[in-house]
Amino acid sequence: MKIGILYDAGSQDWDQKDVAAVMSNVTEIQSWLRRSGHEAAPVPVALGDVTWLRRVQKHDLIFNLCEGVNGYARYEDFAVAALELTRVPFTGCPSWPVTICHRKHIANTLMAAAGVPVPPFVLARGITPPSGLRYPVIAKPSGEDASVGIDSGAVCTTRKALRDRLAKVCEQWEEILIQEYVPGREVNVGFIGRDILPLSEISFDRMPVGSWPIVTYAAKWDTGSAEDLGTEPVCPAQLSPELTRRVTQAARLAWETLTGSKGYGRVDLRITEQGEVFVLEVNPNPDLSIDAGLARMARARGWEYGELLLKVVDEASERFERARAAEALTQNVPA
Repeated sequence: MKIGILYDAGSQDWDQKDVAAVMSNVTEIQSWLRRSGHEAAPVPVALGDVTWLRRVQKHDLIFNLCEGVNGYARYEDFAVAALELTRVPFTGCPSWPVTICHRKHIANTLMAAAGVPVPPFVLARGITPPSGLRYPVIAKPSGEDASVGIDSGAVCTTRKALRDRLAKVCEQWEEILIQEYVPGREVNVGFIGRDILPLSEISFDRMPVGSWPIVTYAAKWDTGSAEDLGTEPVCPAQLSPELTRRVTQAARLAWETLTGSKGYGRVDLRITEQGEVFVLEVNPNPDLSIDAGLARMARARGWEYGELLLKVVDEASERFERARAAEALTQNVPA
């Protein structure tokens, strides 16, 4: 099969370390796909240049690694929607869940309406703290992912602290999700289509003294930082059978509600000391590099990295085949 690997070509403002990280993932996946007998070629996406769409249509399938355009996460929505217009099968979630999950307040509203347990939240568009929430709360940009906009000051224990936080972050982001902070264990659940991967837990035992046990931007992307070293993944997670059942049930409901169980993704949850389970968010198309969380879950399942990639490819191929078959059935049905 001829597979194109779609990725964000970045901009001149990008640090060389960021460029190297993206290209490392692209070349790594390209190598594994070629070992599996596929033709694989990179397809960069740049702002203001739509020639990549013609290149897409020369492939049998697109392996979508595009998490934005020019580094802007909000443009990921448009890139995935454009992929759908090409009618070429592609890996990962469709445009609707990608778009919705970049609007955390809407995603939370839909999940709550479906019965998914989510912490109470409100949307702030200015520096005035909203009322009706219990402190502490966590403030994060509604339209970002990958912990962008989350640092050690994201958790606020008083109204004044929240006002100061909003004054700071509203300089860069217009919409801020304010959500009641849930103390307890943090667990991640990975999905490929309807297939669930072994649960993973984030251990905060080595976090710096006085730090909130949360996964900040530095914890994810600043390798070797105190926050990175203080957030250690444990996979598979050591949960009781009953707790595993309830975590899995909540995660699956959230995944089905927002994605229709299409593509691959990760659901992040918290478990309180009382055993209550809350869904923090659904992450469509998370990092798929060999040392990232989804690959770690796959290894716990007994899959090598190349096997994980082929599972992702197979899910996309089968999903598009089913969609085309359903479309063919309706073509000759009278209106």
